[in-house]
Amino acid sequence: MPPGFSPRFNTCAPSTSRNGSRHVGVIGGGNSAVDAARVALRQRDVRSVAIFYRRTREEMPAFAEEVEAALQEGVRLETLVSPVKILTRQGRVTGLRLVRNVLGDIDASGRRRPVPVPGSEYDCELDSVIVAISEGSDVDSVAVASQQRVETTREETVKVDPDTLCTNLPGVFAGGDVVRGASTVVEAIADGKRAAVMIDRYIRGELRQPPEVRLPRVSVPPVQVSEELASARRVETPRASVEWRKRGFAEVEMSLTVEEATREASRCLRCDLEFVQRPEARA
Repeated sequence: MPPGFSPRFNTCAPSTSRNGSRHVGVIGGGNSAVDAARVALRQRDVRSVAIFYRRTREEMPAFAEEVEAALQEGVRLETLVSPVKILTRQGRVTGLRLVRNVLGDIDASGRRRPVPVPGSEYDCELDSVIVAISEGSDVDSVAVASQQRVETTREETVKVDPDTLCTNLPGVFAGGDVVRGASTVVEAIADGKRAAVMIDRYIRGELRQPPEVRLPRVSVPPVQVSEELASARRVETPRASVEWRKRGFAEVEMSLTVEEATREASRCLRCDLEFVQRPEARA
């Protein structure tokens, strides 16, 4: 076996307890995987939830605070393992076959590549398996509908005009992850709004019309910030207790007090000054 490798255990918990409770496994290490695990844990008949990730916790792309919250709620995190096979019996999931990994050389993502350890396979008994890993976009579906292939980049994302979001196919616009790659919901929504505007212009024959830039009509001058305020730390958002939030889907993060909200507002660095002030005023 490679240096630093230890065979921690060979099997997981039994798939079904006497009272019919279920055991759920989630494959992945991003925010979607953590969300899936936390939602699964809140189901009435679920007894345990485990996340299986091929690298270590430090390499997980999920937000650290989300991972910590999941662990607090009882989600088990199994790192340095990769799925090999989903086990079934009579058409139902019975478990997951996994192989242990060690970290090798740095790959294209800038992280150390997981290398499977020969002979380290083991079975984990589960009732449900949720796959929450990065997946590519179905670019070919556009070609099927239009009888033409949409132009893509080296990263296999759809190539668009950055000003209009128009592809090489007339009347076909694209945005979100299919253009950006893995991105945020906010950016996808923004692209959708931009595309809607551009589609309207395209129909009216005004696609190349430059978008109107709307700036605030009133500018509030910046105030002098004291040294104490400039070094103030961000207020920690309070969270509901673990036992309370595991009972359902109510908000986990609680509201700030008036004092805390006021202190946070006073930390504003006025990002709007970057585009509402004249360049000479910013110098």
